[in-house]
Amino acid sequence: MLIAIYMVLTLLMGGGVVLGGATYAGLAGIVGPMLCFFAASGLKGSLMVGTPTQKFGGLGAALVFAAVGLGIVYHSGYGVVLFGYELSGIAWCLVGFVAGWISTTRRHATA
Repeated sequence: MLIAIYMVLTLLMGGGVVLGGATYAGLAGIVGPMLCFFAASGLKGSLMVGTPTQKFGGLGAALVFAAVGLGIVYHSGYGVVLFGYELSGIAWCLVGFVAGWISTTRRHATA
């Protein structure tokens, strides 16, 4: 459920920015947070069920995905207002990283 909530909120907020005319910032607001979400999810999955080599590879991939996601969002200047609270795009990416980590289970990792 957490996955769906985060994904829908990210798509709605980024899509709203695109429709408002800021195409680059809106697309960055969709792609960057999703990359951070997938980075955390992949990292946790590799740590739970991977061999030592896969765990190291998962860490490397997570660092790259998170760095690219954060870099895109930072460069675009994307920010969100969620329920009256202003968040920088970087903060929203970090929320996605935490959501990806929390929502990944062993069942997801072995599927």
